[in-house]
Amino acid sequence: MDEENKQVTADEVYSYGESTEEPAGEPEEKAEPEPEPGKSESADSQDNKFVYQDNQYDYSQQYSRNRNEQSDNSPMDLKDWILTLIVLLIPCVGIVMYFVWAFESNGNINRRNFCRAQLIIFAVLLGIYLVLFMLFGVVAFSRVVGY
Repeated sequence: MDEENKQVTADEVYSYGESTEEPAGEPEEKAEPEPEPGKSESADSQDNKFVYQDNQYDYSQQYSRNRNEQSDNSPMDLKDWILTLIVLLIPCVGIVMYFVWAFESNGNINRRNFCRAQLIIFAVLLGIYLVLFMLFGVVAFSRVVGY
């Protein structure tokens, strides 16, 4: 059989990393287990078709949704919320702080989500105001020009 077209057997899969060369001499015949009564032969052959390796990798690691592991996931206290809202009420500083807190990577996740939600609401309201302003501006301009 060609080396390129050779199919991998279950024993070769199980012995990953070990030598796959056959020892010199005749290969040993492996006895197949007798099928149990009441169990179909096709189901039994499907069960014994593959022999899986032991799990070499630890998939039980806890992965964070955040790219930066230093993100603060603890809930904010009442004093933190009050301080946040007071800072956001300051006219120019508040707008800047919305963007700073919304896009920082290692701050409190609750404050970050709040600021992102507020920015989205502001953007939607700004869009609505611009559409209404243009609509009423066109109506007002057409009445002024019409006289």
